[in-house]
Amino acid sequence: MRIAASVAFVVAVLAACAVVPSAHADGDPASDYLLTQQVFFPFDAKFPAEKQQQLAAVVTAANRAGYSIRVAVIWSSYDLGAITGLWRKPRTYARFLSAELEYVYKERLLVVMPNGFGFNRPKHTVAAEYALLAKIPVRPGSVGLLDAAGTAVQRLAAASGVKVVPVPVASPSNRNSRDRTIIILGAIAAIALATLLRLALRRRR
Repeated sequence: MRIAASVAFVVAVLAACAVVPSAHADGDPASDYLLTQQVFFPFDAKFPAEKQQQLAAVVTAANRAGYSIRVAVIWSSYDLGAITGLWRKPRTYARFLSAELEYVYKERLLVVMPNGFGFNRPKHTVAAEYALLAKIPVRPGSVGLLDAAGTAVQRLAAASGVKVVPVPVASPSNRNSRDRTIIILGAIAAIALATLLRLALRRRR
């Protein structure tokens, strides 16, 4: 019965979207990405790298602490691929996306759109979660969207008795500087090793 209901819901949503022009992307990007990842970030939005890392750190920390959740950040109708009919309908999209993921992932799913949140958890009522999410504003702009998502994850986890402590992440500039240092040191070590090998061969001769 549960599988039949899920299939019926997906078919109904697809039928409703049939009259809407398809987006440039094919299918539903988030449903593919979230099969293996914890956060889906839009492809066409210019999000600050540090803000993306902060949200990813919050979601990772929540999952590690025992609060299983995946997040889909939806910036525009383009991010919905072929189902643009669900744009600005975060609650409906949360149910649709959860149904698509349920054969691999059956836990909490948070959807964040500019006009609000969607939340779903198979076999569970979500009235309490929506009451909590209703108190979290989504400020305009890409940064506002990511900040709202991070706040939502932390408050949802806290409501379940889970404290989320994100692990600090390095900024892109610091990470790039560190990577360059590692490469330079590796090159120096390789040159030094090659020099020592040449000297050893010459001594043998």
